[in-house]
Amino acid sequence: MWLVWAQAVAISIFGAKWTEAGISQSWSLALKRGQTALLECRQTNKHNYMYWYRQALGRGLQFLFYFQYQELQDNGSVPIRFQPDQPKIELFRLNISFVESEDSAVYFCASSADTVVQSHLLPLQKPPPLSST
Repeated sequence: MWLVWAQAVAISIFGAKWTEAGISQSWSLALKRGQTALLECRQTNKHNYMYWYRQALGRGLQFLFYFQYQELQDNGSVPIRFQPDQPKIELFRLNISFVESEDSAVYFCASSADTVVQSHLLPLQKPPPLSST
């Protein structure tokens, strides 16, 4: 039996206060090779950006899909068997046809009000030192 796992861990921290994450998803699935997996993610924040990621055992986090205003913007070079859709702003799904052993992973969904490119955040790197001349 091959396993496909879905798990949600969403915690938002602002200052010292805990806030409602506003996102939930399918907890777990156990499937046999060749079956179909349907993962669902729901968000209550009315965010226009939704993401799917996965992390296989012993590997780093892998980007899968990115939706903006319910339209696919980017896929992370995943097999055609992986089909995401977002029929409603609050519902984001991932359908995996004919699951294989390499599909075994923890799958994460995320939402955001905007993307890093669009937000006006401070740079993550330190600026070069100022010249004293």
